[in-house]
Amino acid sequence: MTSVLSDLDPRTLDLSATSLCLTAVTAVRPDQLDLPTPCSEWNLGELIAHLVAENRGFAANATGVIDRVAWKPGPPDEITLAKFPATVEKVTAAFAEYAVLERPVEIREFGVFPGRVAVAVHFVDYLVHAWDVARAIGRPDPIPDELADAALRLSPLFPVERSAGGAFAAVVPVDADASASERLLGLVGRDPKWSAR
Repeated sequence: MTSVLSDLDPRTLDLSATSLCLTAVTAVRPDQLDLPTPCSEWNLGELIAHLVAENRGFAANATGVIDRVAWKPGPPDEITLAKFPATVEKVTAAFAEYAVLERPVEIREFGVFPGRVAVAVHFVDYLVHAWDVARAIGRPDPIPDELADAALRLSPLFPVERSAGGAFAAVVPVDADASASERLLGLVGRDPKWSAR
């Protein structure tokens, strides 16, 4: 799996995706937490609780310590929403250490991977979730083509078998001339034309 990352620095990509996600989440008002999202399993509050837990889990496990409790989402409320920026700082600091790229990192129930792969997984997760959050609150697609292209190059990391309620839904077909962002969204099971309205 690490071969697809040989000429990419996933930490640089992850910083960009995390920044996009932070911008989207900080635009969310507490009265919007019940809104639907492109993640059919979660409303907006539940999605943000997932993002907070992902940051905590990646940050904790990137240090080489196995912490399975950190991955558990908290309540989908405005307190969790307010905690999101601090968790971004934690995961960014954890990934900044160069040694993390070769350190074994456990990712939830998916197993243990080289840190380079773990950072790449966080990058794709946050890039797509930045879109999820933005679309849930009626904002346009925030994903630039260069980041979508980088994520598409990582497609060998994406699971082929996708169970209901998993990280990615079934592939959504997109037009042949679709943008890189639309192709990425379709690949991870999102309808690029999704709207909350």
